[in-house]
Amino acid sequence: MGIQSYLEADIQSLSQEKLLVLLYEKMAQDLLTARQAMATGDRITMNDRLAHSQMIITELHSALDHSVGGEIPANLEAIYDYLLAEHMAALVDQDPRHVDQCLAVIKPLLEAWRQIPPGTAHQAARDRDRQREPGDSQGYPEGDPAEAETCQPDPHDREGHSSSIFSVSA
Repeated sequence: MGIQSYLEADIQSLSQEKLLVLLYEKMAQDLLTARQAMATGDRITMNDRLAHSQMIITELHSALDHSVGGEIPANLEAIYDYLLAEHMAALVDQDPRHVDQCLAVIKPLLEAWRQIPPGTAHQAARDRDRQREPGDSQGYPEGDPAEAETCQPDPHDREGHSSSIFSVSA
């Protein structure tokens, strides 16, 4: 029990950028293990690792914030949809080419996430929230306070609430 609490506290103290890197690394590791299991005919391990990788993708997909980042969230959504389709094909066909396709997509994204400085997501959220603050002319239509009230932070925004996205365990 003490070790689990320590691990949860350790994960919660990481930057969002570092947590994303860890998730992408775990996804790649799961895929490599699934590929090896396919080669040896170990269906149980293959299913387990592909299912875990799918859980990570699903969490990443659900955590996308379309209110920041321009086209990036929509592009990531399309990528995650593709990865999920390839996972399903890998489970059905048991063909390592589907795993290879996933790895070919994940590896450059992992490298890109590694290049993002810590605190970037936090700064983007602060910038977004500043644009939404009442009394601030940025992000609000001029002269119509009723319209300004509709520009409130999304109650489903996961900024700073990383527990569900990063609770995926091995």
